[in-house]
Amino acid sequence: MRNNIISESYIWSLCAVLQNMFLVNKLATTEHDCYQESKLLIESIYIMDESEASKIYKNKLNLTDGYNLLKNILIGKNDISIITMQKYALNVILIQKNISKNNDLKDLIRKKIDNYQENSMMATNLSDLVLYSEEIYKEYIGIIRPRVVISGKKEFLDKNSSLIRALLLSGIRAAFLWEYHGGSKWHLMFRRKEILNKCNNFFI
Repeated sequence: MRNNIISESYIWSLCAVLQNMFLVNKLATTEHDCYQESKLLIESIYIMDESEASKIYKNKLNLTDGYNLLKNILIGKNDISIITMQKYALNVILIQKNISKNNDLKDLIRKKIDNYQENSMMATNLSDLVLYSEEIYKEYIGIIRPRVVISGKKEFLDKNSSLIRALLLSGIRAAFLWEYHGGSKWHLMFRRKEILNKCNNFFI
């Protein structure tokens, strides 16, 4: 843990984790096209040497759905969709923790990301970026247990499988950032009121 203070960057990065899970759930359960909404999140995977969440995610409004989801979780709303997205987020955080414990795996993932940056000069073709991110997920993340099992309609899961995996990878990247800023899954149990108070000032 970097420090014991719930900072604004802590809230930014936690909202980013949940923003990814919100879009994953949306892709799995609706016909909504989330490609453009996902662009900033997918690109964040490849910004590896920046620790300021505000510089990665640009504008708090880009994380509005994640922010609203976080507040609903903190106040104890128990809609099935909220519970589902919270479960996805906790699994992503656990996967991030497992990667952190395995330096070889972490180095392999970092090398794969670096290779994309070097070979493509950060091409702006979102479809290519999604497919490359999916490749990283399938090669290195899909083997980690527990796996994130996404619930939804088969037609949507099949249609959006690449983008869903890319967003899960983006969620893991956000979880690394959250940990850097002091985040811990235990906070979601024992420091809810403190996090909620910080959330209430997030857009002020």
